[in-house]
Amino acid sequence: MADTTVIAARRYSDLHPGYRLAYAGEAAVPVSLLTLDVLAQKRKRLPLVDEFVLRLADHGIHKTANMAAVLGIDEPIVSEAVARQLSAEAVEYRPDSLGHRRVLLTYGGRRAVQELSTVTPLRTEHQRAFDRLLWKPIPHGRRDLVTRADAEAQGMLLLPAARTADVVSADVTPRRLNLLLDQAQQDNGQPPIEVLSVEAITRQPRLYLPAVLLVFTSDTVDDQRFNLIVDDMLSEPHDSALHQAGGLERTKIQIAPAVGEPDLPAPLRDQRTPYEVVCDLQRRAVAPPPAGDGTPATALPGTAAHESVTARAELDALTVRCVPPFEHRELLTAALETARTRFLLAAPIVRDAVVTGDFLAKLEIMLRRSGLTAHIGYGLGHDLAHSDTIALTRLHELARRHPQLTVAHVPDPQPNILIFDNTWVNSGFDWLSFRDQPTHTYRPEEGTLVRDKTHVDGQHTHYAELITRADAATSPKPSRAGSRRRRRS
Repeated sequence: MADTTVIAARRYSDLHPGYRLAYAGEAAVPVSLLTLDVLAQKRKRLPLVDEFVLRLADHGIHKTANMAAVLGIDEPIVSEAVARQLSAEAVEYRPDSLGHRRVLLTYGGRRAVQELSTVTPLRTEHQRAFDRLLWKPIPHGRRDLVTRADAEAQGMLLLPAARTADVVSADVTPRRLNLLLDQAQQDNGQPPIEVLSVEAITRQPRLYLPAVLLVFTSDTVDDQRFNLIVDDMLSEPHDSALHQAGGLERTKIQIAPAVGEPDLPAPLRDQRTPYEVVCDLQRRAVAPPPAGDGTPATALPGTAAHESVTARAELDALTVRCVPPFEHRELLTAALETARTRFLLAAPIVRDAVVTGDFLAKLEIMLRRSGLTAHIGYGLGHDLAHSDTIALTRLHELARRHPQLTVAHVPDPQPNILIFDNTWVNSGFDWLSFRDQPTHTYRPEEGTLVRDKTHVDGQHTHYAELITRADAATSPKPSRAGSRRRRRS
């Protein structure tokens, strides 16, 4: 299953003609979770004029002309309200002994007046998320938000706020709150509540709303555009707000030229399906699967579902194709979740933000599959100081528990690689450090996916032997004294 970042990247990769998607990553919109002290009441079911018509009739004012004079409005407006309440059977409109029409309450009308009289404002607490980039309340609750620590642990890019100050009561108007409440109450079937005033803000911890940031570059990488995807939709207000807050310069993101993928054998190069064709197929494949059992037979030709199924089938049939930059992470997840016979990964740098508990859990589940062997090599000619010690330790501990996994430092320069079963991904992508680069420099690495078993077998043999030799060279050797004691026994 594709994550929200990959889905957004596929859906909007052609958003800016003449530009190519260079970066797609998790972002975190700054939010304050406000606890508001508000004055609220149950929302009245009647329009204001209709309410006063009933109240005046209850107080003995029965003529529309007199009601209009008391309210200070035109008599036709009162007549329209009377007509509505007549249809609702809350009033009767009949002539008296002098031939003048009078507005009289029915039993239902008297009940309505009693209910209106019992509605009194109450002081209560209300919790509401406040978007610090847009500087307005938003329809999100605590479960939609993450802490700063969680956002950083997940490698999210923390976006700037429009202001650094705390939110004050004047920033949260009753009108805005009621607009949000109306929608929430309709969705949840809750009794209608109306906020009359915001008395105070008692708490406002700062949290983050997950989003997706897309960065597009021109062919010369000297012009960039960006878009924010919030709640799975393009958000122009967030784009404008981030521009006003300083744009990409405030995020410190830098898009550098790609290192480039290692050379492919000529036969594979000739078969390779290019970027534009693959991206088009992936965009078409993002559409929801067909209804029913989800098989192609249930999708009618010409429908969006049929188009999606057809595009997926065409993608799966490609034996040598481009891998767009945003697809690498999805392929790594797919490798962990689907590998049945072999898994091999070689990457120069290892980061804690990638080797998370979730990553290790997926890796351990994979290692429990019968007959599977796994190899992970790191370093590849890079200084070990660039890798995170905790991440390396966790990988080596996993290898000690599972003999079928070999983890080793490979000191010599080698290309990055991912192999699972009969799939080989040839790319310069940093498989184990893509989520945590202290310099915020990103390279739009394009790769190649190969499903030709002969070539995959050759690459796997070469790298597996390389990692196994590196592991043997660094494994501790038994001492001579220990060897003599074992021989005597």
